[in-house]
Amino acid sequence: MKEIEINNYSELNKKLFLYKSIFYRKVKFVSNSDDENVRSIITALNIKKRYKRLEYIYDYCCNTIDKFYAGKNICGFLNGKCMLQQTPGCNLYDGCCRLCIHQEGKGCKTANLSCKFFFCNQVKSKNEIIRYRDLKILKMLSLRQSLMVKDNFFSTREEILMDLYYGSIILFGVRMSLRVIRDFGIFGYKSAKRKRTEGD
Repeated sequence: MKEIEINNYSELNKKLFLYKSIFYRKVKFVSNSDDENVRSIITALNIKKRYKRLEYIYDYCCNTIDKFYAGKNICGFLNGKCMLQQTPGCNLYDGCCRLCIHQEGKGCKTANLSCKFFFCNQVKSKNEIIRYRDLKILKMLSLRQSLMVKDNFFSTREEILMDLYYGSIILFGVRMSLRVIRDFGIFGYKSAKRKRTEGD
């Protein structure tokens, strides 16, 4: 198998569109770089099965974001309320996640990359956050896949990975619509059940 050595991010970035194409399917990429961006992209390029490559990119981004925010309470949660919900008279809890069926008392039970990128303006004005452009490995995605990652809130990891794998915006729209209908029904059921429990 032919090998291509890349040790510089700008060099890699210039040819990334070609390197991720079918023409380089039988090429092994190697690097001695200490640059995490180069190493992560090289690893992704060497995964030749499309779903496995998407899985690696997705999990790498989720893990990077989780490590960055570990031990930080940038949403200012106090007694289950984020900094915006702590205003007098607000009876909402659980921040932006309050409408998600995957939210539990100890956090999210799935890994949603879209949600991990989202913060309200108040949080963004007070904290350093990771933005989409900060994770260079996401350049491995197509434009359509990038749109899906940026706007796939409240879906499971597996659902998002399948959306990325299919890569069709039309199918993505249909799948998202079905998930919204499903989630609305589940959320309504859980809300009604919680109200009945509180009433007892």
